[in-house]
Amino acid sequence: MQEMVENSVARTIQNSAGIFESLFASALAKNTETIKGAFATSLKELGIHEDLGKLKEASNDLKNITSDLKSMFEIKSSRAKFGELQLENLLRDIFPLQRLKFQENIGSGIPDACILVEENRFLCIDSKFPLDNFKKFCEAEKTEDKDRFWKMFINDLKRHGESIRSKYVGKENTMDFAFMFIPSDAIYYRIISESPEIAVEASKAGVILTSPSILPAYLNLISAKIRAEEISKSAEKIQKSMDEFGKQLEDFEGNLETLLRHVTNASNNVPRVQKSFNNLRAFYSSLSNLKDLEERK
Repeated sequence: MQEMVENSVARTIQNSAGIFESLFASALAKNTETIKGAFATSLKELGIHEDLGKLKEASNDLKNITSDLKSMFEIKSSRAKFGELQLENLLRDIFPLQRLKFQENIGSGIPDACILVEENRFLCIDSKFPLDNFKKFCEAEKTEDKDRFWKMFINDLKRHGESIRSKYVGKENTMDFAFMFIPSDAIYYRIISESPEIAVEASKAGVILTSPSILPAYLNLISAKIRAEEISKSAEKIQKSMDEFGKQLEDFEGNLETLLRHVTNASNNVPRVQKSFNNLRAFYSSLSNLKDLEERK
């Protein structure tokens, strides 16, 4: 049974990842192979294809989740700060600060974080996660109560996903997808193991569910895309400089050829000029001799 759940979780993650990859590659057609390679590497490094041990281990501690995530459950503002801090640390580890914005109005809303992926286009990430009914689900003892609170939690999740989509997906200055950051691997695992369809449907709408263990794969993909674009721009700049240098070299070559012609012509004229000078000097000497003869008379 546990193996079936793990396989279902793996398929859900891979389905969401596949949808994300398609969205990302179609939105950013350049450097598609680089993007796919980086994405495959990121997933492999996370071990998603081979082992869900970290997520499974987190899910085994669900009984203690209220105490482990006490700051998230007690006060909404504390919960938000908990998620925002995790998210900020993850982003700062991968992206330069000039690419990041935190709690800034981008026109359609104020995401918890956004990444400047390309000029005037942001990838938004929301970490304001609706946990009230999940808390009730964890604390409930009766099966019917657990089922009821779980359904309410899933509905909260759907509404939150729709809110993210309406504000941060496909706007003039945003990408065609956004991230919903769930600041707990345990909760993320529970969602995709109990209700995998929620993650897939959200992905199809452009909202990708992530957790502290899953988000780095996506972030590395975004980072690879940005690096590829920067390399491409640098290559274009270098090529432009080389073209300009080549033009200047051609101009210099033309000027040099003209100078060499002048030098050659001047060199060819040296004997003739020298001969004329010698003739003038001889004539001057003859005139001087005549003057001397006249003075002696």
